Amino acid sequence: MNYDDFLELVKKRRSFRRFKSDPVPKEILEKVLEAARHSPSAGNSQPWEFVVVQDVATKKSITQSITSGYKKIRKADPTMYWAVAVQPHLSTAPVLIIVCGDRRLQETYPVHLPGEVLLRQSLAISIYTLQLAAASFGLATAWATMQTELREVQIRKLLGIPDVYTVDHIVPLGYPDEEKEKSDKALRPVRERASFRRELAEIVHYEHYDMGKFRSDEKIKEFIWSKTVTRIPRIK
Repeated sequence: MNYDDFLELVKKRRSFRRFKSDPVPKEILEKVLEAARHSPSAGNSQPWEFVVVQDVATKKSITQSITSGYKKIRKADPTMYWAVAVQPHLSTAPVLIIVCGDRRLQETYPVHLPGEVLLRQSLAISIYTLQLAAASFGLATAWATMQTELREVQIRKLLGIPDVYTVDHIVPLGYPDEEKEKSDKALRPVRERASFRRELAEIVHYEHYDMGKFRSDEKIKEFIWSKTVTRIPRIK
């Protein structure tokens, strides 16, 4: 693969929140997971394991658990953009991939390093690899996270996952329903902002940090409210 093809794949990957009901063929699903398996990890610890959920009732239970957590967060933070946070796409995706991290593998890392951080960084890398692989097959993904330990405990109990695993990442997987997503007014601000990327010249510094590129607190707040997808004035 040349650079242009790779960059096109990176740009093609984006978070979808509306999925078609078409099932994902098992051979493609396994290829996506195979790519994730080859991700780099801290100390080559490979802490990930994946629980693939396709049962409709189980997906619904997972979605209900996560949604209840977001309701509490929204109550505590009314500025949160609900159309993104409620994550209704989980129950409609043909496949949910629950990414588990084995805490015992933190012993791989030197004792003076933050093991929990390295563990979760390794999981994050595997998820991004998974998402790129999915995009290469024309599949859509998103990135859902647990918000509280209670939600994690509920998902672990529901799926029979041992306590030694973290359960804080869920990847919905399926074919994108672009028409439904385009017609969803609540997701319009998300679509408009999700493709935005800061210019390379703004974020690259050579030899030392260029203070001419430093953004003030005011500019950061403006960026959060004008360019990100979690702080958007609500549609009335």
